[in-house]
Amino acid sequence: MEEACSNPLFTRPRLGRLWKQSAAAGCGDCRPSKASAFRPRFQGEKGHGEFFPRTVRQAFSLVELLVVLAILGLLLGLLLPAVQSAREATRLVQCGSNLRQLGLAIHARHEARRLLPTSVASGNIGAFDMFDPRSGTSHSWIVQILPYLDEQPLFDRFDLRRDIFDAAVASPSGPQAERLPVLICPSDGAGGTGFSDPTLTKGAVCGRGNYAAWASPYHVEYQHRYPATLAWRKRPRLADVTDGLHAAIIATEVRASGHSADARGAWAVGWNGASVLAFDMHHGGPEGGPFRHSFISRGHTQRPNLSDSEINVDTLYNCPEPTTAERAGMPCANWRPFGTFHYLSSAPRSRHMEGVQSLWADGRVTFLDDDADEIVLSYLIAIGDGQASSISSN
Repeated sequence: MEEACSNPLFTRPRLGRLWKQSAAAGCGDCRPSKASAFRPRFQGEKGHGEFFPRTVRQAFSLVELLVVLAILGLLLGLLLPAVQSAREATRLVQCGSNLRQLGLAIHARHEARRLLPTSVASGNIGAFDMFDPRSGTSHSWIVQILPYLDEQPLFDRFDLRRDIFDAAVASPSGPQAERLPVLICPSDGAGGTGFSDPTLTKGAVCGRGNYAAWASPYHVEYQHRYPATLAWRKRPRLADVTDGLHAAIIATEVRASGHSADARGAWAVGWNGASVLAFDMHHGGPEGGPFRHSFISRGHTQRPNLSDSEINVDTLYNCPEPTTAERAGMPCANWRPFGTFHYLSSAPRSRHMEGVQSLWADGRVTFLDDDADEIVLSYLIAIGDGQASSISSN
């Protein structure tokens, strides 16, 4: 058998120069076989590691990285909306749960005192048979049900015999400044600052919430004539809701303003936009008769999530920044007794998609769409109108 060549140089494929070297080394009979000349050698094979070092791949190529990033971006694009939708569903449930608690507190107060809370605790009827919400103590309907929300200590800090702002000034950390979790919808958060005005609140700060009661299908100043369930009137009772508790909306959601001088969302104050709403459907029936809608108001009512000032605005005692408010989808204007905006009405709003949650007189909570029929909605807000209306809800 031919002796195997032990010279490692013959394992490399550069045969011309190596052959000469092998002849000089006395290895003339050695011949590199085709297998040994052209078969690749790898690190770890005995005797040949120094000639064939292993090539190690250190990183991804740019194309591969771009492909991975594109896939990750696509997955995130599919996942994030689902996560956000799940979170909003949770927030929606919490907002509805808060409204149910308010409904239970309203019924508990009625059961205990045989009287409903009213949009504002007290007030007077002034010129032209118009009710003035600021003529009394200004305590809201929410203040009146605090004991039935397990907030008796907070209720005890209010002095219902005094103007809420006089009492607040006398007590720097007044009860009206509290932020109650049961009054806050997680989707909105009830604003970052309290409501305060040097003139309107005498410098007192009022905490914010996200729920308001309907005072009237018409205007706040006419709530004693065309009342909603919690309208101000003498001895209000559930028996006044002659159309049936299943056909009367009590309260709904509102968005709290982030401007300190904007009253919207101030839960302890029984003013328009703060914790009280009116739908602005004008009365079209005989004077002194039950509420009847007027076709001249159609298209100009305070529908849910109204954001177009050409249709209507929230009329406030102070609208500090009308342009900014409209950009935020909450148009407002300054109320003036003898000006263009001489009426008091405001729209319900939420940060939910395409609607607001609403509390009914029978205690249930449903989702009210933005495009709900205006005429039907006006009769659902009104009581004693003889119109047992119904509306599609979720």
